Amino acid sequence: MKLRRITINENVYLYKMQGEVHLVTEDSVLSVKIFLKYYKLTPLVLNFHTWDDPIIGFPLNNGFPLFNSLSGEEEKINLNRPKYIRECILYGEKEGWNGKNKLGPLDGLKMLEDLGYDTSVLLPKTK
Repeated sequence: MKLRRITINENVYLYKMQGEVHLVTEDSVLSVKIFLKYYKLTPLVLNFHTWDDPIIGFPLNNGFPLFNSLSGEEEKINLNRPKYIRECILYGEKEGWNGKNKLGPLDGLKMLEDLGYDTSVLLPKTK
C-alpha cells in the first residue's frame, strides 16, 4: 500500500491505514500508522477497536455518524479524511510523540472521545 502524505506545521508526515478483522469475536481493529518523514522506525500508531460489519466493513473507514457533544451535532467520521489524520498527529504529540521517539500504540477511540465524540456505538458487540 502506498503511503499518503500530509504536512502539518511545516513537518511532512507519511501515513497508512490497515485493518484486521477477528471473525470469531466479530470485532475489528483499524490501525492508523503515521511516520515523520525520514523516521520510519518511530511511527505513531492509533488503534480503533470497533465492531465489524460484513457489509460496510470497518465503520470508521467509510464514514460513520457520531454525535459530538462539543458542537452538539452529528458528524460522519471517516479516518481517510486529512482532518482526522491531523487530529491523530496532534493527539500523538499531546501524548508525548514527536516523530523521533517510540511510543506504544494509542487508543484511537479515546482520541475521538477527547474530541467530544460519543464512541459508545462503536464498541465491539459482546456475546
